Amino acid sequence: MSPSPFAGRDRAALRKHLSSYWKMEAGNVLLVPLIVWAMVWSAGDAPDAAMWLGAAACSFLLVVGTAAWLLVLAGLDGKPAQATRLVAFCARAEIVSLLLLAAATLAAASAVITGGWPPRTLAAAGLTLLGWLEYVNYYHWQLQNFDSQIDAKRLVAGRGLRRAHMGRAVRAWRARRRRN
Repeated sequence: MSPSPFAGRDRAALRKHLSSYWKMEAGNVLLVPLIVWAMVWSAGDAPDAAMWLGAAACSFLLVVGTAAWLLVLAGLDGKPAQATRLVAFCARAEIVSLLLLAAATLAAASAVITGGWPPRTLAAAGLTLLGWLEYVNYYHWQLQNFDSQIDAKRLVAGRGLRRAHMGRAVRAWRARRRRN
């Protein structure tokens, strides 16, 4: 297993800093689609299949994000069995994520082509885009760089984006499974 990205940091302070993240992601699983749904209705429009697919993709990636933050906390708490279960879930969820995102992208594109940009189509595109951003953030490149002074300094210094911690854990889990 690769060294912890938290080596050398005060675990209690780091745990305190990160403990609200999984709750925020879990709350957003329902909150984000509900806010978008309310905005669409208040604009005098109604959700359609493209919007619901975008919401499903976005929400599923937020569930994955919840698991990713619980994975970080399991690592900090020294709970390897829990961490293994969470990384296995995240690894298996990747294909589902990609299928949902592909379906949502096709539905949103079709809605734009056939009907332009009414509020429901804008919402479908926005939810789908948010889902893709979550996918990249958790599986490939850490896009969230605004809450950590270390990450913000790295980005401002021109050293680029970090590889996603969960993505690295998923790739390591898959490599171990292939060897066994």
